[in-house]
This record gives sequence, C-alpha cells and structure tokens, in this order.
Amino acid sequence: MRLRSRPGTTGLLGLAAFLLVAGVHFSPAGASEWTDRAVAAPQAATLSELPLWTVTDGDRILYLLGSVHMLRPEVFPLDEALTEAFHDAEVVAFELDLDVLQAGAMAMLQRGTFQDERTLRGKLDEATYEELSNRFESFGVPTQLVENLKPWMASLMLSSLVIQQAGYEAESGIDLYFFQKARAEGKEIVALESLEEQIEIFDGLSIEAQAVFLESTLEGMDGAVEDMDRMSALWERGDADELAEVLTESLSGHPELAERILHERNRNWVPQIEELLEAPRTAIVIVGMGHMVGEGSVVELLRDRGYAVERWGGS
Repeated sequence: MRLRSRPGTTGLLGLAAFLLVAGVHFSPAGASEWTDRAVAAPQAATLSELPLWTVTDGDRILYLLGSVHMLRPEVFPLDEALTEAFHDAEVVAFELDLDVLQAGAMAMLQRGTFQDERTLRGKLDEATYEELSNRFESFGVPTQLVENLKPWMASLMLSSLVIQQAGYEAESGIDLYFFQKARAEGKEIVALESLEEQIEIFDGLSIEAQAVFLESTLEGMDGAVEDMDRMSALWERGDADELAEVLTESLSGHPELAERILHERNRNWVPQIEELLEAPRTAIVIVGMGHMVGEGSVVELLRDRGYAVERWGGS
C-alpha cells in the first residue's frame, strides 16, 4: 500500500540533513569533492537564539552545538558566539570522522547494494518502481545504475540529489565547516560513532521497513525543498520547540526508524559526552540539531542525569 503524506506535514526526505552525516555526504557519483575552500557570504544569517548549549558539572564545562549537515552557503559567516565556543574547546566531537566518511564511500555503496539475485524492482510494487525510475532519470541517472540498490540506499541517493539541486551543500554544512577548522588548528577530533554504525542504522532495517521509507521519500519529493527550507529557517532563528514538532511529525508512523536514527543514538552518545565533560580539556560536541531538541534529546537526557544544561541566547 502506498503511503500518502498528510497535508501540512513535513516528509522524511530532508531528515538526513539534520540527523545523519553519511546520508548527505554521499551521492551516486561517490563521495563529494571535498575542498578546503573558505565558505563565506556577504551577510551572516541572524540567529535569534543560538543552536548552542553549555553543559556544566561543577567547574567543568562542555559545549553542545546543533548542526545542519547541509546548508546553502549564505548562512555564513556564522554568529561569533559559535566560533568563540569552538575556539574555547581543545577537543571537538562529531558524529563521524569525516575523513573516514570520505574514504568509506565505496564501502557504503557496497553495503547499500544487493549482493545476491535480489533487485530493487523485486522489493517494490510496480507503480513505486516506475516512479522511482522516473525520478532518477530526471536527474540523469539511468535506471540500470540503481537496479541493484537496496531501498534505503536508493532513498538516500534520491534525497541527496533533490536537496543538492536546490543549492544545499554538504560543503556548507556546519559539521564540515568546523571539521576543517579543527583539522587546520590541530584540535583533537573525536567520533561518537563509526561509519559502520551509521550504515547499520538503515541497513539493519527490515527490507519491508526500507521499502516504506523509500515510498515515504517518494511521496515527499514535490515538497522536499520547501520542507528543507522550513527546517533550515527554524535552525537559523533558533526555534527549538517548532523544530522538535517538525521532527516528531516527520517520524510519526515510523517508530522503528525513529528509534534507530534518533533515540538509540542519543542514548549511546550521552555516556561518551559525560566522559568528555569529565576529561581535563574542554570539548565541544557538534551533532545534528535534531538530536538536541524534543523528547529523548541529548539535552533532555543530560538534564535527567543531573547536569546543568543552558541554552545560549535563550532557555
């Protein structure tokens, strides 16, 4: 049965830009052409409330920065408070080591491809497969190049193509911007999870759940750029409450995906964040903004453990 998006709701297609680094740094041609170019624009975006929190335990402090993995270049330069927090830290933690991600693009493609007689056509109904083929061909990607993809990989590839066409770039994402700065300044870089763990988020889904995810992606195609614009605008103005509502709305009806892509990862990260807070050097943790807002967020879990967590520019 085909899924139908509810009017006024945000689809799944843009969620990777907030929740999964690997999904937005990958395209059918392989890894993005990463460069060390300076990202700049004439005017900075105005952040009424910063996507930045401090976590304190006695005299120890740690920064949490909510990222968007793909943005348009005009979001730069960033608010000085964000760069000041980064410069104050000696250790920078990301979801992934982005150098490993670039080198592992082929491994990701292999995991996202059937290695037996199964095909993508065989896992989808005919109407869904035809729509998928037409969508890929509209981007100049022949159907035969995606025939052996698993549904989750086809969904991430299609999502990446749609968002990139609208001017969103991994190269303008907050993660890559600060990753390049951390590397250039010789800061210690920590990865909260491995590429294998990020791949397993989707590859570990049942084929049936993957097919539903792909169908939902297709259903949200026509409104995908508008959805991404909406979520980016919420990040720019620091509206954590509404962003939490958008994410909840997007994942409603997909409990397995919500658990794997969001809640389980938040729980896994918190003990690592505690270790960083207890270490002698100040750290900043930069992960998708979706992990910072709403029920079961990193911010909420740390508060539940007794830490003082305060928002910069608001409460």
